[in-house]
Amino acid sequence: MKVAILLPTWVGDACMATPTLRSIRNGMPAIDELCAVGRHAPVAVLEGTPWIDSTITFKPRSQDLKTVSRRGLVSKLKSRRFDLIVLLPNSLSAGLIGYFSGAKRRMGYAKDGRTWLLTDPIPQQENEVDHRKTSTIDYYLNLAKHLGCSIDDRSMQLFVSEMDRELARAMYSKFQFSWERPTVVFNTSSAKAASRHWPVGYASRTARFLADRHGIQTIVHCGPSDRDRANAIAFGASHPLIKSMGQMEDIPIGLSKAVFEQANVVVSTDSGPRHIAVALNKNVVSLFGPTDPESTRTYNLPEKTLRVPMDCQPCGQSKCPLVHNNCMHGLTHRVVIQAILEYVENASESESLKPADGINLPIRAA
Repeated sequence: MKVAILLPTWVGDACMATPTLRSIRNGMPAIDELCAVGRHAPVAVLEGTPWIDSTITFKPRSQDLKTVSRRGLVSKLKSRRFDLIVLLPNSLSAGLIGYFSGAKRRMGYAKDGRTWLLTDPIPQQENEVDHRKTSTIDYYLNLAKHLGCSIDDRSMQLFVSEMDRELARAMYSKFQFSWERPTVVFNTSSAKAASRHWPVGYASRTARFLADRHGIQTIVHCGPSDRDRANAIAFGASHPLIKSMGQMEDIPIGLSKAVFEQANVVVSTDSGPRHIAVALNKNVVSLFGPTDPESTRTYNLPEKTLRVPMDCQPCGQSKCPLVHNNCMHGLTHRVVIQAILEYVENASESESLKPADGINLPIRAA
């Protein structure tokens, strides 16, 4: 039996799909080939996953003859003659890909007028359960359940190759960092939304405190589009134990995975890197502003979820409708330091750190 799974668009969602991939592969012994189909980043983050036998990478509107477009994807899927295609994205375009793929069975949620394109349309509301209100992990796992697979294991899981680790070691050497020294990794941006950014100045002050008071190395994580913000954090901190990945010429996803794997603590906004770190079972301090922690709830090691309660949350907007962005600005560097030091040995000094005057900031652990 040949099965294709159309992956979500975003890296974080691809991480949250790993319990479903594992469930389908382990729960359907008749599978001879499981093929992951998606854009470059989701496919790349899943590299090394043992449940995947093959991949097809595409770029929807590609004009490059070397890159598979959406139309080219349909041709590839037809030529592979899949018995089943599972559609994790909810879009109509995903439904059309499934319909024209030639797969005998096409499973996905009955949404956006695409029910007629599916042989196995799954309702978003069943009996008293509204799957739209569950976490993304459970939302995807419900599809595996309808295939008769066990959904008991809800933990995310990623894998890091030795080649990825060698890239990280080379970066440590470039930074003159020690592989043995405690390291915190900051990811303060978001590819989806500027409203989720944690202020550059807060990150600089936090990293400088960790270096001065505890001798902790800090790596500021970024992708190719976030170099300037990451470099600004390291420049503002101005300390040899604080470096930005923006200095690297190439920043592949494999390097990011290896950097997170090596970290003692990861501080991240609600974005793809947060899910990579969680899927690698790291200690994570997650900074939530305009998004709802429940919708992206994880089931690995407990996260420290920091959030300033506000009447306007969760707006879910990419830009703050009220302009002030107080939901992220209210997460002061002192509160984040407290959360980090709870994960780090010999953190007695954290008891003396208190939130800034006038801010009532309960720490909510997910």
